[in-house]
Amino acid sequence: MKLTHVAFTAAAIMSSCLSFNVAAHALWLEGNFGNATATKLYFGEYAENLREPSPGRLDSIIDPAVAVVDAAGRGKPVDAYRENNHFAITGGGTVIVQALKQPVREPQGETPAPAQRRFLYARLGKGGSLPLDIDNNGNLLRLSFMGKPVAKAEIIVIAPNGWEKHLRTDEKGETAFSLPEPGLYIIEATHELSKPGEFEGKAYAVEVHRTTLSLYK
Repeated sequence: MKLTHVAFTAAAIMSSCLSFNVAAHALWLEGNFGNATATKLYFGEYAENLREPSPGRLDSIIDPAVAVVDAAGRGKPVDAYRENNHFAITGGGTVIVQALKQPVREPQGETPAPAQRRFLYARLGKGGSLPLDIDNNGNLLRLSFMGKPVAKAEIIVIAPNGWEKHLRTDEKGETAFSLPEPGLYIIEATHELSKPGEFEGKAYAVEVHRTTLSLYK
């Protein structure tokens, strides 16, 4: 299906403040740096080595908008193709993704949360911008929403072996971090807004924005 615009062995590499990741599903990008035109977009839980398939939950990602960003910071929309457990993206280098058409999540269970509309984002590389964005500069991460810093927010660093470290941003939306061993790290953050609205005829009370940044060491 064509869409337009759109283990590392376990080791004790983190301190005792780490725990196994039980975060909700997110999008993330993996690049093949031996092939500058090969990038894959996954949906699932990186820490659990869970990549949702198609047919299956990968199909819940509706028409993601994908752009490759050039050296001047300009984003060019590119095509993506739904494969058995990922979207294959026809572009490499810096890639940014926005999934803005997810169905409203209805209240469920005996103590249901308010109806939610989810916005999912993913980044690989520098340049361009996302509504909820994580920027890395050396050993510093900065979280922003619509260009403004997000203070006192949680950022999760997920290591290649599935362990995670929880960090918290300061008043500038920044936090220090380090990547101890080689491999792909997924940096994840969520920002919730009490902002009622309606999407595709269904009302919701909360916007949930979730973003990831893929970093290779």
